[in-house]
Amino acid sequence: MFEDFPLIVAANRDEHYDRPSAAPSLIETTPKIIAGRDLRAGGTWLGVNSAGLMVGILNRHLDGQNSLVADARSRGLLCMELLGCMSSAAAEVLMRHQRAHYNPFTLLFADKNDAFVSYNAEEKIITQKLPAGLHVFSSAAEFDLHSAKAERAYALFGDAKITARLGRGDLSDAVAALQDVLADHSLAPDSANPGDAICVHRDSSGTVSSSIVFFAEPQSRFVTFYCAGAPCRNSFGAGLTLDVQ
Repeated sequence: MFEDFPLIVAANRDEHYDRPSAAPSLIETTPKIIAGRDLRAGGTWLGVNSAGLMVGILNRHLDGQNSLVADARSRGLLCMELLGCMSSAAAEVLMRHQRAHYNPFTLLFADKNDAFVSYNAEEKIITQKLPAGLHVFSSAAEFDLHSAKAERAYALFGDAKITARLGRGDLSDAVAALQDVLADHSLAPDSANPGDAICVHRDSSGTVSSSIVFFAEPQSRFVTFYCAGAPCRNSFGAGLTLDVQ
């Protein structure tokens, strides 16, 4: 949608407050990676690499429930594994050969040319190529279903004032525009569930961090911004850059 930024990601991470994690940092692998780290299981929820690939994963709640299988492989480890791929096409091949059992997830992987989304259903992992445009994902539904929360987020991210600010090429203003949406607390008229907000506040869990990622085409690099804590109360720090080879 934007010539200078063919890939933009804005994401809140909702998690239990007592689950330890580390902020995104450079990992000197081949390819190089910038990603946060889950300090309990060792994986990540979102990252980019120097081959030009972005990978992010959401825990998916089936029918609003969160029934977990204790011996399933960590979904964050799958996200980290895909960050070792050299393109979205290579990541798509890796997903086709997955045989490990995971609890329900929605996984997005993209480079500046192509984007894919995968989710698991029983023993199968289903992958779909995404067309150009705006896409919103939440933990409440598969990618081909639309929750009220995802539809509200879609309307906010797609607002003409937001897209105009993103199209100007000013990263500081673009981050501010996206933070306005990530910090939104509005609910559907018939909802009293704080989890239906984009920025979530519960007693034991909620939005623990936010990330905004740009692929900057003129410089051929990722620029990633991180907010430690809920974006309604905290600020995004300086961007981390990763040149793409």
